[in-house]
Amino acid sequence: MSDYVSASAIKDLLTECPICTEHFDEARRTPRRMPCCVQSICQTCLETYSKGLPTLSCPMCRHQHNLPGGVKSLPKEPIILRILDHLKIVKGLHLPCTDCPDGNPAMSRCDDCGVFLCQECLNAHKRVQSMRDHQTVSFKEMKEQPGKSFNRLHKCAQHHQPLQFYCYTCEKIVCVSCTVVEHKEGNGHNIVSVDEAHQEKAKSIDDILVKLMEKAERLEEIKQSLKERHSNIQVSKQAAVVDINNAFDELINEIQQRRGILLSDVEERSSKILKPTQEEQDSTSNILAKVTSSTEYTRQMRSEADKIEDLQMMGSSAATLSSMLEMSPKVSLRRAGVSFASTCFSKITPLLKMAGLVKSVVFSPIETPNGNTSLNDAMTIEYEYVPQAAYMTGQPLGVKGSLTRVDLEWDSSIASEDLTVSGPVVTNDKQEHLPPRTGCRLLSPRTVLTSTPLVIRPGQTIMFGMEVTYSVTTPEDNNKLIFEAALTDSPVDTYNVLTTGLRANLETCEDHNGICLQVDYKGQCLSHDNLTLNESGTTYSLGLGFVLEEETHTVHVWDRIQEKLVTSVTPFPFVKPLWVMIDFGSYPNTQLTCQLS
Repeated sequence: MSDYVSASAIKDLLTECPICTEHFDEARRTPRRMPCCVQSICQTCLETYSKGLPTLSCPMCRHQHNLPGGVKSLPKEPIILRILDHLKIVKGLHLPCTDCPDGNPAMSRCDDCGVFLCQECLNAHKRVQSMRDHQTVSFKEMKEQPGKSFNRLHKCAQHHQPLQFYCYTCEKIVCVSCTVVEHKEGNGHNIVSVDEAHQEKAKSIDDILVKLMEKAERLEEIKQSLKERHSNIQVSKQAAVVDINNAFDELINEIQQRRGILLSDVEERSSKILKPTQEEQDSTSNILAKVTSSTEYTRQMRSEADKIEDLQMMGSSAATLSSMLEMSPKVSLRRAGVSFASTCFSKITPLLKMAGLVKSVVFSPIETPNGNTSLNDAMTIEYEYVPQAAYMTGQPLGVKGSLTRVDLEWDSSIASEDLTVSGPVVTNDKQEHLPPRTGCRLLSPRTVLTSTPLVIRPGQTIMFGMEVTYSVTTPEDNNKLIFEAALTDSPVDTYNVLTTGLRANLETCEDHNGICLQVDYKGQCLSHDNLTLNESGTTYSLGLGFVLEEETHTVHVWDRIQEKLVTSVTPFPFVKPLWVMIDFGSYPNTQLTCQLS
């Protein structure tokens, strides 16, 4: 396919109003050039948009214009008018003679005068002495010529003379009479020929057009990036819906299973206590039937017997009837039944109201003074609420007030693709099936945040911990980051080292020739302790505890295994929610696991 646009396509583009798509003409739909966006719009559309007012909002770019003279004060577009005239000639449409009072159809054009001539005016034109040398071209000849060769005569509206000069001072094309009156050089006007001005202006415009083309390429890249972002947002939306449905389907399934277990237990327990009751009921029914039938039989027999027969019968049946008085059912239970207690429902119901958290995650580039274009995006995470933490007893480190243990989990929906996340546990094992690439996933490798931030309320002291286990396969060079845990109110998706918030790092250390724990705050080192050797097969577990005291604005970092205080930071701001963020570093020969506790 050709890379060039055909001339006919250009003409169609230039001769149609972009608003109403009707063809321009010189009567009603005169093309008027908009200075804001370099577009031509027909006069009829502009009058519709202006509603007769001296103000106009550009239909193309919405730029506001103040037009005291109305829409007609906007300049006509001469190029389009010239193309329209040429198209009329090519298509054989009626063009009236310019000077003929009868409006006869024009047959030719004078290039020197720039007028259309009918046959009679053409004959008269040739007879005038001053016009005998003028070049006239018939419409038939003009049909064979390109449209660009068809030029209009540009005349000064005031002096009706050809426009031959350009005034740089006023930025206006003028005639020779203008140069001696309104645009006189002696009055400070800079006058040059049209050719000279055109050459200089064309160079400037060509440079601008090149820059605009370069900008268009950049905008196209931005457009594609926005298109990708739009797609990622849609993917993230669908993934969030699927995750919510799966999570609650599993929860509902667990509830259904629990309900089934309880209903089965009801059947089992009711059957267990119903069995002796049924046995007692059967025994009672048998004794009742025997007593009733014997009593009724004896009464009937005695009513028919004489005294001798009655005496004989009473003698033979007295013992049997007396024994019946001793008969009684075996009663093992006084009352029995099966009940259901909604145990833990008072705890489960509030938890259900807090189950799940929908967040919008926005990444915004951070400007760097050195112009570094590597990944360095600030994260803005918005959510409706943060679930309340559960309380626990104990006050280590002499903290004041009630101690709150925070139940945290890692956010698998934000974690980078090279981590495996399951609730509070994350490892640097690669996943068999990569998660969907959404716009909220971290691009920096081996990085993840907690699913909820820490919100410290007045007078509150909260704590959380993490168990870090790492195994060195092959020793690495010194000064390599193995693991980083950060507590920050401004999470960043970056390839660079974090310089904000509190950071606890595991790294290979040249000074100790081993693996050390270093705690920094705002880029300043607070503590540096050697943990173990940097040797093959080394496996080490580190228990980190963080205690946050709102009253004293202090954060304590605690070694839970060694049961010692590593360092404390005071003052530490608790104004904004704090995110726990970890990075497994670029140490390739280490197996890492981090579990929140």
